[in-house]
Amino acid sequence: MEISDLLHYAMESAASDLFVSAGKPPAFRRSGQVLPEGEEYLTAQEIDAFRKQCLTAKAEQEYHARGSYDSAYTLPTGERFRLNFLEALTGPAFVARPVYPGEALFFEELGLPAATLAEMCTNKSGIIIVVGSTGSGKSTTLAAMVNYINHNFNKHIITIEDPIEFLHRDINCLVTQRELNSSTTSFSDALRAALRESPDVIVIGEMRDMDTVQVALAAAMTGHLVITTVHTGDTVQAIERVVDLYPEEQRLQIASDLGNALVGIIAQRLVPRADGNGMFPALEILLGTPTVKKLVGDRDMRALAEALKRGGSSGMITFTRAIFRLYKDGFISLDAANEAVSNRDELQLMLRGMESGVDSFASQYGSAEDAEDPDIQFIDMSRLLKTAVKTGASDLLLSAGSSPVLRIHGELRPLDLPVLTGQDTARLLNSILNPVQRVEFEENREVDLALSISLVMDQETGESENWRFRVNGFHQRGTVGIVCRVIVSKIPKPEDLNLPPQILQLTTKQQGLILITGPTGSGKSTSLASMIDFINRNRAEHIITIEDPIEYVHKNIMSLLEQREVHSDTHSFAAALKYALREDPDVILVGEMRDTETIAAALTAAETGHLVFGTLHTNSAPQTIDRIIDSFPSHQQNQIKLQLASVILGIISQRLLPTVDGKGRVAAFEILVGTPPVQALVREGKTAMLQSLLETGAKDGMITMQKSLETLYSEGKISLEEMQTYMLDYKADDAY
Repeated sequence: MEISDLLHYAMESAASDLFVSAGKPPAFRRSGQVLPEGEEYLTAQEIDAFRKQCLTAKAEQEYHARGSYDSAYTLPTGERFRLNFLEALTGPAFVARPVYPGEALFFEELGLPAATLAEMCTNKSGIIIVVGSTGSGKSTTLAAMVNYINHNFNKHIITIEDPIEFLHRDINCLVTQRELNSSTTSFSDALRAALRESPDVIVIGEMRDMDTVQVALAAAMTGHLVITTVHTGDTVQAIERVVDLYPEEQRLQIASDLGNALVGIIAQRLVPRADGNGMFPALEILLGTPTVKKLVGDRDMRALAEALKRGGSSGMITFTRAIFRLYKDGFISLDAANEAVSNRDELQLMLRGMESGVDSFASQYGSAEDAEDPDIQFIDMSRLLKTAVKTGASDLLLSAGSSPVLRIHGELRPLDLPVLTGQDTARLLNSILNPVQRVEFEENREVDLALSISLVMDQETGESENWRFRVNGFHQRGTVGIVCRVIVSKIPKPEDLNLPPQILQLTTKQQGLILITGPTGSGKSTSLASMIDFINRNRAEHIITIEDPIEYVHKNIMSLLEQREVHSDTHSFAAALKYALREDPDVILVGEMRDTETIAAALTAAETGHLVFGTLHTNSAPQTIDRIIDSFPSHQQNQIKLQLASVILGIISQRLLPTVDGKGRVAAFEILVGTPPVQALVREGKTAMLQSLLETGAKDGMITMQKSLETLYSEGKISLEEMQTYMLDYKADDAY
């Protein structure tokens, strides 16, 4: 298997993306579906060699420093590809996106509103912004606009891209294409240089910082037509995103400049066609009419949203109406329409012709006297971990001054073994750390890692099984402590975990944010793994997980999964999220949203067309909203409320309770669904009222913790005492 053959086949078969990972068959995205082809695969050495062929020595150093790098590659036949090299669980990988000729892109053939877009392109100055999630076709729309101008006018067009995605040859226009990190160092620097080259039209691949926005607006107001993109969900959010890049004291001026320069904003989503032959674009269009310009300058977003709804006669259209028309015209199915819209209730109104403004366990565990060498060396990590697995323990706890302890069904049970000393615990931890992890432990005084070992479970047959453990090493009272979490190799199915159908319904969404909350040891990681596995078994998606450490290892079934581990494959959750957005994912799992940078990146990912799963250590669903908002400085909280309200699909708070027979634990779930009333309360900061919505929202699929506990008790799964204890704890948390 040659990489050049794969690339050529991707181009020839009209694939939008090629996914290549060491040890896995290559996968192709066509019409939004990611499917592997063949059984052959590339080795890590082959991928490394290809990357070194593509990258300069400096770029290769940067790749090793951050675990990801963007580049481009051209085959000898002239076919060009956009590349993203990355490190995944299986080793090196890359995503390749073919760069097609731009001269074949016409509005009508792409399903774009030709008249409206053509009229936008006739403007001699101003700014046109195309917005949408990664993979929504923004670059294609930009290229189609360039092609229209190239065919119909005599102008000088300069494009600044990262990287170049479509190639344009001169037809009636002079087209100069510049590539970030190749022809120039930044969008803003390239823009400044472009203004000295007498352009008529400037195409900016992405407005991603204040400097670029400022220069772009200056160009738009001084006789240039600027066409660019912003990663956000809809047209009104695009205005907020651009303005909120700036400090508060500068926002009014930026809003005024943006309003004055605005030609229009095009937000787009790709919806599966009813005939199964690809995707169809659904466009929301906001035009820079005098009213819209004034509302943008005044930052009156509510009135702006209303103006968009009322602007049909001017050529404006909302997403809901655009998707409704695609359904009525037979281009998409009703199911696809329902999945694509943000407000399903509004779509239903349109369809009806209306609108809405687990004593002693020595016999099971064995004892030192059973060993061939009955001294302290009997206690080694392999034997201890094997004991934890054989007894069904969830955790192994090792602390100086105590015998090894297992947590079984939520209860701590000490082993009938000698008391550990500080030297014992240090030796046990060092026996499983690699040199890099030992240095990290010495420097940071704690370490997290995932451990995968082969344990001989049957001495007679000698058969071994592979088991994974999540390990946390730390210092306490001057000695080393260790906690090992047993990770069941088989990912439990939703029915095994008693997951309510409302939770599974959330996983069918195409974009938004789903949060799993609860204290440590409440089963959040297991629930998440089951939900990801459910998606993997039911639809073809590109799923990226970012974990610390990786607990459950997923196999590709229908979906293509990439699992990245913090400190191993990437530096941090936030950094991994940033680069994940360039790897064309459909679903992103964030193991823990532990800081403002990660939370902000997760919100942005959810806002730009990705289905994002995350966890937080909070005790209830309403409390989670406050935790997210309060983690930000006061001057950012209003923006976070708006973002959170626009993306929240559901918050699942869970607890694990011992079953009435003492043979296991069962989960109780509180579910807050992101209905429009919930979104409104979040947006307005009235989080104290969320509990009442939760209590009265059964028809929307909401469940209170009290109702969940009562159901478990009525089904005979937990005892009355257990129900009452947890109910009291929950009410205390809620009051706090």
